[in-house]
Amino acid sequence: MRAILDLCVRMDSHAERLYGELAEACPDDDLATTFRQLGRDEADHTGWWASLLDAWSQGLLPDVVNDTEALSERLEGLEAELADFDASALAEMSNDEMLAFAARLEFFMIDPVFGELIDLMEPARAERRHAAYQAHLQRLIDAIGRHYPAGSLAGLLAQMLSRTWRDNLRLSVYATHDMLTGLHNRRALYTHLPQWAAWSARYGHPLAVLLIDVDRFKSVNDRMGHSGGDDALKRIAQALRQSVRASDQVMRYGGDEFAIIAPETDENEYRNLTDRILTTVRGLEMTDAEGEPVDLSVSIGGVVAEDPAGSTPRRVDTLLVAADQSLYAAKQSGRDQAAPPVIAKPGV
Repeated sequence: MRAILDLCVRMDSHAERLYGELAEACPDDDLATTFRQLGRDEADHTGWWASLLDAWSQGLLPDVVNDTEALSERLEGLEAELADFDASALAEMSNDEMLAFAARLEFFMIDPVFGELIDLMEPARAERRHAAYQAHLQRLIDAIGRHYPAGSLAGLLAQMLSRTWRDNLRLSVYATHDMLTGLHNRRALYTHLPQWAAWSARYGHPLAVLLIDVDRFKSVNDRMGHSGGDDALKRIAQALRQSVRASDQVMRYGGDEFAIIAPETDENEYRNLTDRILTTVRGLEMTDAEGEPVDLSVSIGGVVAEDPAGSTPRRVDTLLVAADQSLYAAKQSGRDQAAPPVIAKPGV
């Protein structure tokens, strides 16, 4: 993972340098200003990757990629293509050639691998990171639009660059999100939970993991059909989003089961969180084909890890097994309730 993050730092550093050289060589003030701003953007990107590299070195981030060798080879290939750019010829380039150079540079930087890494490494800020890169890319597209007439081949190619970025971003979302509910998926859970477990153990802050099961979901499907069941899942997903704090992460664990990672959540806050979830879900209103109300409820179980600073991070499977035991207790007690969490203290 270190090699992958180091490659990302080097690639954006390389792009930052190239934009700086473009700005210095460009005689057109408008284009030079655009290139300088693109270089500042790349500096921000470099700083972000560098901060992730530092966090990984401190043990605060997990290895989010399974096939690191294949990804490293892919990134090394992209870096090699960046290195092929002949910066020495910049001073001899026309405005057209400089814009083409910049477009080609961005083409290599919109690979979907970067979007997926952003989603996995820093999910809480991923949306902001994607928006920042979209604004970065739009600067170049706007510059092309100012220098070429509408309907020109260059303008068409600029729009294709923008569309390729959106398509690649969609591919990265598919890898980490559930398409029905829009929540993070099971893969994201198994990526993010080790990260938060490491954070909890390093700093001695409590961490809660919740498992939420839709009560009698088969009967909901039987009454409303599968499309109605899908609608119920989407509404419950939205209810969960409304119930959690900004720092909490909601995932679709599978089928009719959801999971929540809740940092800085002790036993008391766990109860507050589960009360909000139960109340919000109970307030959902749905009807079947005959107009009869369909009651929706969930059962909730969880685990709260309370370890001193400097502890060994708890294993993902250990946390999920404990949460599942608590969830089973909630179901056995009649459903539509939250069972007390398993308290994972030192030595337990």
